[in-house]
Amino acid sequence: MFTRVSLLGVLVLLFCCPIYSDAADSSRGQPFQNLQQQIDELNSRFTPPTISYTLSCVDAFQVKLHLTVIDDNEIAYYAVQQQGGDPPINFITFLEPGLSSADYSLGVDLGTEDREFLLIASDIYGNTSRSLLQIAHDLCLICEPGTICPP
Repeated sequence: MFTRVSLLGVLVLLFCCPIYSDAADSSRGQPFQNLQQQIDELNSRFTPPTISYTLSCVDAFQVKLHLTVIDDNEIAYYAVQQQGGDPPINFITFLEPGLSSADYSLGVDLGTEDREFLLIASDIYGNTSRSLLQIAHDLCLICEPGTICPP
């Protein structure tokens, strides 16, 4: 039914005529305000959890790793994986629904070689954070027992 000329005319009207919008804070701009709220909510969904940790020396041969995971959304799990090592330390902890923060402490024997750990946390939307922690084998010879040590 449409001829090429009428189709071209409709396309010109659609793409060449200006479309006016109202400010989001006016009553006529309410749909734009709702759209901005939806965009802000989506942005918060794409923020991965925050992983932080502290190290404190128990004695000259053992360090205590205190892991903290915080997220704006619910945390699904966190994991600690030793890179190499004999025997390796690997575990994953799934959290109950509704938690947005988690704390975990782990004792690590220093041994004779430096150790490397991959710390992982994920929220319920699949956003994942990773942090690589390297612990020097002589850390507690430098740091006094019972004090927070630099990583």
